[in-house]
Amino acid sequence: MLSNQLTVAEKPEKFFVTFNDFMSLPLFFYHTIGVDPYESTSSNYVQSRWLYVNFMVHVTNMGFNFVMECMFVVLYYKDTESIVDVCMTICYVGFVLVSQLKTISVWRQKSKLNALVREMESIFPSPNRVEQQKYRVDYYLRRCRFFLRGFSGLYLVLVVTYSFYIYVKYLIQHWLMQSTEVEKAMPYFSISPWDWHNNWSYYLMYLLQVLGAYTATTGHISADILIYAVNMQLVMHFDYLSNELAEFKNDAAMLHGTKSYAKDLKLLQDLISYHNKLLGLSDVMNNVFGMPLLLNFLTSSVMVCFVGFQMTLGLSADHTVKLALFLISAVSEIYLICYFSDLLIVASESVASAVYKMEWFEGDSRFRKMLIFIALRAQKPVCLKATVFLDISMETMTMFLKMSYRLFCVIRTMYQ
Repeated sequence: MLSNQLTVAEKPEKFFVTFNDFMSLPLFFYHTIGVDPYESTSSNYVQSRWLYVNFMVHVTNMGFNFVMECMFVVLYYKDTESIVDVCMTICYVGFVLVSQLKTISVWRQKSKLNALVREMESIFPSPNRVEQQKYRVDYYLRRCRFFLRGFSGLYLVLVVTYSFYIYVKYLIQHWLMQSTEVEKAMPYFSISPWDWHNNWSYYLMYLLQVLGAYTATTGHISADILIYAVNMQLVMHFDYLSNELAEFKNDAAMLHGTKSYAKDLKLLQDLISYHNKLLGLSDVMNNVFGMPLLLNFLTSSVMVCFVGFQMTLGLSADHTVKLALFLISAVSEIYLICYFSDLLIVASESVASAVYKMEWFEGDSRFRKMLIFIALRAQKPVCLKATVFLDISMETMTMFLKMSYRLFCVIRTMYQ
């Protein structure tokens, strides 16, 4: 009987959204490659020994594949017949390099990320139905998961397509069509320290390349979806603050009492303090993720140019489809970064509008002076920043496309 009562009492807690619900997918991908991006008191504990062994396996294999691909570029970059293979390998090398740099950048900022996570946990809505409805936590969680799963799914489709297309094609031609002219090939162009063509080491080399592709893809998307998860929570908090300010009831204007004035001032002080904390968390977020964001814009421009250049060379249909998938993934990544930054800009600017909608004209001088400070702070919108070089917004997407097109024209002219 007691166990039944406990079950009934504990059951409603499952319906409440927690901070880890937003962060579960980034943590899952990071843990699969042996990386623990931050330490949290509420997240599930993962044995550090298992993470370390997993991390060393992925890093060693990734370094091996990276060196082999770089050697391929060095040996064949002057061969005009291999220009397409070299361009594709340059994209692979750039993708791997950015993935590792983004992982290292997040790891180096782990202390700041730990502080950011703890602060965001402390202000996350408590497991109370009324409070979570005020924050509309369910809505933001569904929206966050939609983008996180869609973006990570797109890149997983990309890596699966690139990794297994060659082998599936070989199986179809060799076993089903009984073709004797088909040869074994690797999914990615690289030099091999041994001859794998006619022995079992082909499968070992193939497996190493597939594992390396997964490591690069996971390191690439994990930082991005971690940014999206943190950004969406800040948007949720800014929207909540705007609603609280817009719906603020000036009890002193109706009751004309000193106690009511003190109560209003205390509530307003709490909201101002809440706003200051959100601004501080935004600064910490940009300090942690500024370098990964900058790497995204710099390298994506180059990769888009190389991919677009290859698509103009009259390749086969299967190569064109693979390149188109690569192009869509790179452009989607930049678009989502700009989109999430724009969400943050709109949410932070709405605080100033909410202040104007308040019953400020009925408050006393102290009340109105406090509103001036929060309105002034809200005049400067909060956004994602790629270090100090770039404030990201939807206008940045236009700039990115223009820059990519100019680089594409330069590469095309040099080739001709």
